[in-house]
Amino acid sequence: MHYNRIVLNEPHASIEGLYDDKLSGWRIDERFINDVVFRLTDWHTDYLFHGFRHPNIRTVRFPFSRFIVDAERLWDDPMEDIGQGIIYRHFDGYRRQVPKRHEAELLQLWDSHQQKLRDNLCEGALLLDCHSFPEDMGDVDICIGFNEDWSKPGKELLEYVVNLFEDNGYSVGINYPYSNSEAPTCTFTYQSMMLEVNKRVYLERRSAYLKTQCDKKRSVREVVNRLLENTVPPSMPCRSY
Repeated sequence: MHYNRIVLNEPHASIEGLYDDKLSGWRIDERFINDVVFRLTDWHTDYLFHGFRHPNIRTVRFPFSRFIVDAERLWDDPMEDIGQGIIYRHFDGYRRQVPKRHEAELLQLWDSHQQKLRDNLCEGALLLDCHSFPEDMGDVDICIGFNEDWSKPGKELLEYVVNLFEDNGYSVGINYPYSNSEAPTCTFTYQSMMLEVNKRVYLERRSAYLKTQCDKKRSVREVVNRLLENTVPPSMPCRSY
C-alpha cells in the first residue's frame, strides 16, 4: 500500500486577496467575513496534514482565498450555472463585480495551481485532497471522497483509512457529505483521495482556535501522521513523464 509520492493539495486554506481591489470584487462587510469566509475557509489544514515530514511528501497550497479563485473547480464546472465556478460570481446573497479585463489573470491563478499539482505528481503517487467542513454540513467526523474513475484509490487503502479513523473513535462518511477528489489530467497514472475533517473535531466551537484537548483516543493530526507514515515508502525515485 506504499505510494511513490504523496502530494498534499490545499486549495481552500487561505484568505488572501479578499481586500485586493483588483482581485476581489466582493462587497466586504462583517456578515460576509463571519458567515461566509470564516465558515468556509479550511482553517489549519497545514497543521492537520503536515505533521509527518518526509522527502516524498509534497504540499501544493493555493495562496488565495477560494472567494478569489476556487482552485478546485473544473474548467467547465456544473457549479458555473449557479455562479460558483472557478470565479465565483455570487454566493449566499452576495454578488461579485469582476471586471472583464481581470478575468484572464484570475483564470491564470487557477491554471498555475493545476500545473503545480501536475509538476509534483508522478507515476504511482497519491494525491491527498485536504479539507475541513462546517459542523452543520454533516454529522460525521471524517469524510473520505474519491472519484469513480481511473483515479479511485484501491480497496486496500480505503479500508485502511476507514479502519484507522474508526479505531481512533471517529465516525466516517464515504463520499458524504462531500464527494469526489481533485485529479488533474496527467500523462501517467496516480490515485486521488479527499479527506474532509469536521471542524467540530479540532476547532473550538464557532472559532478558528485549535482545541487544546481532544475527546478522542488520538487527535486527527496524529491519525493523519500514521496514515502518511504507512503509505509513503522510506525513499525511492519517482518518475514523471
